[in-house]
Amino acid sequence: MTALPQEGKMSGILLVGNDGSNSHPSIGAGACIARTSRFLHALRSRNFPVDVCSVTSRLSSVSAVRDALSRRHYSCVVAISPHPAEIAALAGTELPMWIDMNGMHPAEIHLSGEAQGQPRLEMLRMLALENTLLSRGDAFSAPSGRQVSSIMGELYLLGRLDHASRHLIPAKPIPHCALDVPISTGPLSDNTEFSIISTGSFNSWFDEKTLFDALEYAMKRDPNITFTATGGAVEFAADKYSSFMKRIAGSEFKERFKMVGWVSPDELNRIQLQASAATYTDLPCGETLLGARTRALDWISRGIPVVCTRGAEISEDIGAGGMGIVVPSGDAKTLGEAYLTLASKPEINEAIRLSQKNWREGPGRMDTVFEPLFHWCSSPERLKGKQLCQSTVPRVSSSRYRMMVFRHIASMKGSGAAARFLWTSLTAKITKKGH
Repeated sequence: MTALPQEGKMSGILLVGNDGSNSHPSIGAGACIARTSRFLHALRSRNFPVDVCSVTSRLSSVSAVRDALSRRHYSCVVAISPHPAEIAALAGTELPMWIDMNGMHPAEIHLSGEAQGQPRLEMLRMLALENTLLSRGDAFSAPSGRQVSSIMGELYLLGRLDHASRHLIPAKPIPHCALDVPISTGPLSDNTEFSIISTGSFNSWFDEKTLFDALEYAMKRDPNITFTATGGAVEFAADKYSSFMKRIAGSEFKERFKMVGWVSPDELNRIQLQASAATYTDLPCGETLLGARTRALDWISRGIPVVCTRGAEISEDIGAGGMGIVVPSGDAKTLGEAYLTLASKPEINEAIRLSQKNWREGPGRMDTVFEPLFHWCSSPERLKGKQLCQSTVPRVSSSRYRMMVFRHIASMKGSGAAARFLWTSLTAKITKKGH
């Protein structure tokens, strides 16, 4: 167990992330906001002195990180990806840096990037970000063990690990931990409704078709089943939410779908407090294989039985730990039957809730989950050794990066189109600086 730091006897920690004060989950920042909050709460729970520097995706935010670093002597930086961590890396500090690789970013772009035959600029941009983080970080975490294994492979490929670090595993899994929140009571006692909820973004890997078909299947057989969704569309996957809404509009059960959109934390807590079950559905893809479904652990923290599709690492934990029902991906009928099982068999719900309680009090405890971070922050150090290989994509806005973009566009659209693109982007950057 890491000894508790004593206030005044250690330098502070600068947490660079997104606290939600200057952005909205609808732009795709919800996971970063949640992750920032969880890291902050964990560090403060162990009496680490922490300051927060909340930044957005704008590269101009580099100056905000530098300003924060100039105000106090810090022992290390803890940065939450994607964009806040990139900005921290570009700030040029020599302090030891822990980077939370919150999501497999190239895999996300793989699903929502450019159309076939178009320059893959979004993928280049995300690979630049990924390389910047991997080249700068001294220690890493990720929400899933699978992604941690992927990070280790990427570090070896870059040549970041050598003789000096041969006994070190610089990447650790830190899943979303249990929250100290009220346990769900389900709908009010005089209400026979069985309320299934979904919270958060309809992302690119969200299987809205299977979810809708399963809900209709269950609603057709049980008049008490309703569905409430908070959150919704994000900029890079707007078609997912609109597709789901179109299906609802044509449904005979449309009155039982409650699409409430992005809500306040208090309203979200109220909805979760009265939920009977919670659900998510994934498409089979690289992001599902490597990513995490942090919202599911938020539900488990509240004692809400989970019904989900197989694929993500958390689905294995839910199935093995008896914390919900896991079904094959794309199987709407089996998913619908799982809803019906929970709606008709309270004894199964109680068994699931007991398993969730055991997780909250055991492997899901905050001090257990965050122990690797606590240990590192007590004695932070730089990752020894010099990177052996050049990054596959250089940092954004560097001359090498612009040249790579130019060559890529030119190979598909011609040098004239490439020159116009770079001129437009540079002019926009200069104009933005002038304001």
